[in-house]
Amino acid sequence: MNSRPIRVLVVDADTGGGEALQAQLAQAEGIEIVGVARNRRAAVQKAETLRPDVLLIDLMLPGYRSIDIVRHLADTPQVHVLALAPADPPHDRIMLAAQAGALGYVCRDADLSEFEAAIEQIHHGEPWLPLNQTYEVLQDGAGELEVSAEERRNRLMQVVLGAIPLTGLVAAITAYLWRQYYGAIGVRVVDLGIDPTTRMTDVLVVFLTLIGILGPLAFVPSWVAAISDWIGKTPRLAAVAAKAQRLRLGQLLVARIVFNRWVARILLGLLVLSITLLLNEVMPLIMVLFFGPAVGIILLASSLGMDDELPEILHLPHLAPERVLGLLGIVIIAFLLALGAEVLIVGPDLRVDGLHGVLAPKVLGITAHPVMLFDLDENEEPLGALYLGGNADLYVLYDPCEAVVRLVPVGSSRVEFVDQVTCPSP
Repeated sequence: MNSRPIRVLVVDADTGGGEALQAQLAQAEGIEIVGVARNRRAAVQKAETLRPDVLLIDLMLPGYRSIDIVRHLADTPQVHVLALAPADPPHDRIMLAAQAGALGYVCRDADLSEFEAAIEQIHHGEPWLPLNQTYEVLQDGAGELEVSAEERRNRLMQVVLGAIPLTGLVAAITAYLWRQYYGAIGVRVVDLGIDPTTRMTDVLVVFLTLIGILGPLAFVPSWVAAISDWIGKTPRLAAVAAKAQRLRLGQLLVARIVFNRWVARILLGLLVLSITLLLNEVMPLIMVLFFGPAVGIILLASSLGMDDELPEILHLPHLAPERVLGLLGIVIIAFLLALGAEVLIVGPDLRVDGLHGVLAPKVLGITAHPVMLFDLDENEEPLGALYLGGNADLYVLYDPCEAVVRLVPVGSSRVEFVDQVTCPSP
């Protein structure tokens, strides 16, 4: 035992049991009971005032208050927490205590020698887990893990289904912006023969494209760790890496840059981003139909703690689902605000070669193709304009030269696509 006694603060709501425990520990050599607390407030105050070496805390305080105390005091460097469990330890409280920072637990009916051994080992910062009781705790907890996995699958489905009303809201907003965008140049959407709500498809395509391009960047830390482990387990590569770590460029140790974790993540991130951008450029249909949805499902599954059902190379640090949904909500709101600002403040930018813009043309699915309009009766000269759309009866055209909208009957005209509209000289 240590020459200096181990100072123990007992937190026990059971007055009779606490006194019995205190009397039992008073017989232990090398252990000093510096105080007893009955509730959360007293426990925190005495722990901060008395600064004990070990906090022996009753796990059965009402309302999981014992877990709150453990979580509050576990970060204090000089205090190590030993949980006090009943003879039949509840697995949920044992697991929550360990998660909160307790180094172990001892049952209330343990003999004095076990209390002494547990307190001494916890005092040295080493875990203490009674073998028989811990085996039973793991057995009891295993059933809940199976249920928990099924619940996570159900939560994944609920999140997906919960996104359906969100898509309806986004569709309504984009339909409104779509009407406002065309209304700025005096075009009625009814003349275009397109239902604005169908533009939700274009919004989804943009989101899936962004997820497919940027989503893989979230896996870069896991990939860097996997590559590092692979190099370490391959003798030839490990030997090359060991030699490379000794290389110097003048006084600079090259390994500090080449083998730096953040440098590796940045370089791999740039490589991944280049590949996804190239994939989007070469095979945009694959990006939208397969790659984007696959990355989105993997990210969502990781956020719901379903990593066990994914390959190790796709594992991510666990994120609380509410944080993921909150972040997604912020991204969607920011996206819609930027789109609304472009539509309502900037408005459509129609030029002789078509429609220009940042978000609106792609997100709202608006096109303006340069065309030449020929009168089949040859009563009018050919007209250069931007084709916006139309219905069974009318072509809807925008003349960028005179900044006017023209509605031309379909039956009397022929449209030919060109590179750009040529305005007559003034």
